[in-house]
Amino acid sequence: MKKILLTLLFILPFYMAAKAQDFRVGVTGGYNLSSPSAYQSQSGFHAGVKGEFGLPQVAKGLYMDFGLMLSSHGWKSPGYYYNSNYNPATGEKPDKPSLGYTSSYKCTPYYLNIPVHIGYKFSVGQNVSLFIKAGPYFNIGLFGKATETIAPDKGAAMTKKTANVFSDKMLNRFDWGLGFRAGMEIAHHVQFSIGYDWGMKNINRNDVNSKNRTFVVSCAYMF
Repeated sequence: MKKILLTLLFILPFYMAAKAQDFRVGVTGGYNLSSPSAYQSQSGFHAGVKGEFGLPQVAKGLYMDFGLMLSSHGWKSPGYYYNSNYNPATGEKPDKPSLGYTSSYKCTPYYLNIPVHIGYKFSVGQNVSLFIKAGPYFNIGLFGKATETIAPDKGAAMTKKTANVFSDKMLNRFDWGLGFRAGMEIAHHVQFSIGYDWGMKNINRNDVNSKNRTFVVSCAYMF
């Protein structure tokens, strides 16, 4: 039932756009500050296209918009210290478990980001409007890399790279959540907005429960 509902929410804006008379498209891009729960923040970006159409039959100023964007949602883990009789940098196994090492990760996954928002727009001047909007988003994992840095107490630090965080079963490929935006439109074409996305699904395939949390700053040009 849950999968059916998410599929319907995904298809709905495309169906309504095909029926709408005042449909318009634009290009959009901006800055992401990803702060997944259990991890440290990392900067990223988003870029792609968006569509928008009014819903005057429901209420004046009401509209729906959706997007198709490439979006990065990176994160860094804090350093974790381990004490072991195994040195991961050299492969040594001394008799006494006296060697320790610190392990940390940096991960940069890229998603196809599909936000679907219902918004309200109102004029505050001759060529200026303000808007607010909210709704679900859907992320489909495309590619990404993770780098683990291991720093032993003795010996040089080393790094290990994961070729693809999705195909190597590190991260879940599908993510979804809820988002909110507020912004300004100038001359019916240029849009500026800020907002926040709350992930609702665990992004990991391991026992660490972490959900995407993303602060977003965007600029768009509507044709």
